[in-house]
Amino acid sequence: MRFDPDIIRCVEIVDAGPHHRPTHASSLLVWYAKPGKGVKRVLELGSGVGTVGFALAKLYDVEVVGVEKEKKLYEKAVQGISLNGLEGRVSFVNVSVENCSFPPESFDMVVSNPPHHTKVKSPYPLRSSTRNLEKSDIESFVRATFRFLKNGGTAVYVLSPENLMDWLEKFILYRLEPKRMCFVHGKIDRTATLVLLRLKKNGKRGLVVDPPVILS
Repeated sequence: MRFDPDIIRCVEIVDAGPHHRPTHASSLLVWYAKPGKGVKRVLELGSGVGTVGFALAKLYDVEVVGVEKEKKLYEKAVQGISLNGLEGRVSFVNVSVENCSFPPESFDMVVSNPPHHTKVKSPYPLRSSTRNLEKSDIESFVRATFRFLKNGGTAVYVLSPENLMDWLEKFILYRLEPKRMCFVHGKIDRTATLVLLRLKKNGKRGLVVDPPVILS
């Protein structure tokens, strides 16, 4: 399936300022996370203003629950539910990933665009909180994914190549087996800037590397 950069154009979002606009990562996650027929309930870890959750619900007719620790972004996401006509299909909770309290194995799919950056801290506190990655964050996201995902369920992440190996080590440790991977390049002659990853809880070993996505 060819990547459509306009895939999230169907979504209306409440503006949270210039540092929290939708990016290619959001569009790519929605595209790569296309659910199978058995997927009815999706958990998004780090849902921001709700862009990915709204798009998943509209495009794939699934129920989405988003987890967002930052109150300002959570409030914007809640406002966006009625703006998109998704009452009863999308909801959000204002809590950190490590403090989620859903019943175990209560979701068919988990998706996430977690913090990516480790080297340069943003001078803007809210952007820094949502974009900068600490090693402890990897453990929290992976542990929550394993805990709340049904056995045999699919998790989909968009990650930075910079720390891909750290994520893969934790995924394997928590029996989240990488099944498909896709590298994303800004230009055909440039190194990859993002990695898309589909994983299966307690899945068998075997990885398919999809053709790369070239953004321009």
